Amino acid sequence: MAKIPSLKSIQAFEAACRHLSFKDAAEELCVTPTAVSHQIKSLEEQLGVPLFHRLTRALKLTEDGANYAPFIIEAFKNFEAASLALEEDVLEGTLTISTTGSFAANWLSPRLRSFYEKFPDISVRVLSSDQLVDFKTTNVDVAIRYGYGDYPDSNVAWVLNDKVAPVCSLDKAKTLVTATDLLGSKLIEYKWSEFSETDPSWASWMNAVGLADRKVEPYVTYSEEHICLLTASDGHGVALVSLLAAARFLERQMLVAPFDTALDNKSYFLVCPETYANRARVRVFRDWLLDQADEFRESAVGQRFFED
Repeated sequence: MAKIPSLKSIQAFEAACRHLSFKDAAEELCVTPTAVSHQIKSLEEQLGVPLFHRLTRALKLTEDGANYAPFIIEAFKNFEAASLALEEDVLEGTLTISTTGSFAANWLSPRLRSFYEKFPDISVRVLSSDQLVDFKTTNVDVAIRYGYGDYPDSNVAWVLNDKVAPVCSLDKAKTLVTATDLLGSKLIEYKWSEFSETDPSWASWMNAVGLADRKVEPYVTYSEEHICLLTASDGHGVALVSLLAAARFLERQMLVAPFDTALDNKSYFLVCPETYANRARVRVFRDWLLDQADEFRESAVGQRFFED
């Protein structure tokens, strides 16, 4: 029977495989890049084959390394699953959620009280960021991500599709009979840090209502969607925003959506590692969140824009 290499060297190889970087693997393992390099060199000597091509600015698996890697990565997933299975699976403790600031402030937070009332022994911690969380290096249990659902090696549940449309105060809406009336209005635009030309914009919305030939210049652009919503609700213009972000403003009639035309946008997904999916706190939060999404689709705002 072949001698099994040291766990430290295998762990260093597994981390280096995922990152394709000794430096990033070292940061994850809280050691130096030199230590990672030495552990992998030791593993290569014991196995008798090179596992990586050490290029000037990159790290690449050799053919033997690429064949070896899936077995090692799967083994570490099994180690993690076995350890999690030993944890006491109870409905108490802290559930840490990562999501975008806009979704946290405008859709999730108004509904979290009902989760607490149902599960008072679970303390919820919400981390708001537009950056994707790394489950391996944080204590995050689940993430509500904004995208297209392509999250490999993860447990993924669709929550809601998003739509983008103009919103404004009730007084301003009275002056907007047709979309052409927007051309003389103060337009507010939201462009986040990762905004691209394929994302919904005033230009693409105008195109959708047949005004592609009209030049559109927003008078102000914000990097935070919540500021767009507050500015519009104060009567300072018409904002093109996510209708999910605007939902609480629409429900309370602090804002209105004067036109039925809405652009399709990305969607929200609940994401966690497969090994986390059966944790009791994660299971009940997933069920609660999907129920809340169903209730929203049945609301007045939901039936108007989200019934598909």
